Amino acid sequence: MKMFTAGAAALLSVLGTAAFASATLKGEYIEARTCNVYIGACHANGERVTTGREAIMAWNIKEGMIDNLKMNGLKVVAVVVAKDNLAECENGGCGSRKTVLFVDSKATEAQREALAWALGDKYAKTLGTIVKVKAAPISFNKKGEEYSIRVPDVAELKATSLKKSCCVMPHEVWYQPLIDVKNSFIGTCAVNEFKGTPEMATKWRHTDENSTYVGDFSF
Repeated sequence: MKMFTAGAAALLSVLGTAAFASATLKGEYIEARTCNVYIGACHANGERVTTGREAIMAWNIKEGMIDNLKMNGLKVVAVVVAKDNLAECENGGCGSRKTVLFVDSKATEAQREALAWALGDKYAKTLGTIVKVKAAPISFNKKGEEYSIRVPDVAELKATSLKKSCCVMPHEVWYQPLIDVKNSFIGTCAVNEFKGTPEMATKWRHTDENSTYVGDFSF
């Protein structure tokens, strides 16, 4: 049986579930931060100390198994909030990060617990403390290079491949995706919105920013 990270161990106490042994998942991934990941230097430096403390991460699982449970077609959304820009980690770790995890309402209770365990274990450093796992009717749609992700009454992303920007300075890439992804590209997020939950009172709505990464994930 695999060894668990501290994050996964803490998550088990939240879920109140037994440990799982193995996970193999792959599919599509998108994230949007509350700062630009591709922009001019002055803009990026200003944002680094004033924003970028939050992100929405979403997984569309094309194929996957956790122990003997099939995960094909299920979606997960994580809302992550930290004290500082997500590129900064306190004392070499990311303990200040807190996450609310939304798992597809199409999942059974066993599938939901398994997905929360698998993502909490694999991405423990990125997600930090998972304070709540919730079932939600998540939509994750892709049409060409356009993406639309929605958790009704909670969160929404609308993103597309990078378009021209009005920034007059030469653009540079200032951040990397929050997790390892393949075939990643930067995107412009027309809407990046989180309306808050009882567990996560922070709210935001950002529009028309180069704040997005899209790619393929697998583990």
